[in-house]
Amino acid sequence: MYKKVIRLLQISLLAIASSINYCIFVFPNKFAPAGIDGICTMIQDVLHINMGYFSLIVNIPLIIIAFIMLNRDYAIKSLVYVIVFSVSVIIMKESSISKLYYVTQTGTSTVLAPIASGAIRGIIYAYTLKLNGSAGGIDIISSVIKIKKPHLNFMDNIFVINTLIAIVSFWVYGMNIEPVICSILYAYINSYTCNHLQNKKQENIKYEIITKTPTEIISYINQELHQKATVINAKGAFSNEDTSVVLCITEKCYAPFLEKFLLDFPNCITFKSYTTDSISGITYK
Repeated sequence: MYKKVIRLLQISLLAIASSINYCIFVFPNKFAPAGIDGICTMIQDVLHINMGYFSLIVNIPLIIIAFIMLNRDYAIKSLVYVIVFSVSVIIMKESSISKLYYVTQTGTSTVLAPIASGAIRGIIYAYTLKLNGSAGGIDIISSVIKIKKPHLNFMDNIFVINTLIAIVSFWVYGMNIEPVICSILYAYINSYTCNHLQNKKQENIKYEIITKTPTEIISYINQELHQKATVINAKGAFSNEDTSVVLCITEKCYAPFLEKFLLDFPNCITFKSYTTDSISGITYK
């Protein structure tokens, strides 16, 4: 329960950060940030009604779909995000925070706004997805698409949908091409930043060492490098001879020492790869 509460608080903070991002960079520069919130932003600019209300109304049916087609934890976190985001936008739009707006009288800040806001939103997306939540809207739609078409990239789905919404903004903003360019730029940077953070390799390397004499290798890894390793009993598929696989995941700073040792170690084959993340249910004492 404690961990669940902490994660919901983290989701809430990300939603508040997102609402601040919108109020400072997006709204003053008159472009649609794409997605459901982009549609709500366009409605706000046309009808002059706070987009926080529209965001909440539009997202509620999508949250219900998430409960039915996805899973409860994902839906609850998405609901918390949507509520906190919508309420935060409503409060900030009603408050006097114009001094914080990123905009100039000459309009020279317009192109920089989608770059900054897209990067910030991409970071928020990445950490929201890491917490098994979403920002609602297109995120939920894309997640449903992911179930039906699992080979498609999540953020690519969002980018395609966002691009279509950006094209619609051409007519909303007086047939001006600049808001469309800003929307597409925002969507691309958002997608790229999120993908980069999700796929970024950690500073760890995985070694899979096939050898018939694992004892010396294990001794070196444990005593000299002070790292852990796992020995797996194996059998050669062609020779049918017994062998061992030493599995070791270590930081990059230890890699040159281990590789030098393995180059001088006879009768072993080593496979090297980079790790991206790990999930552990074991506690070492």
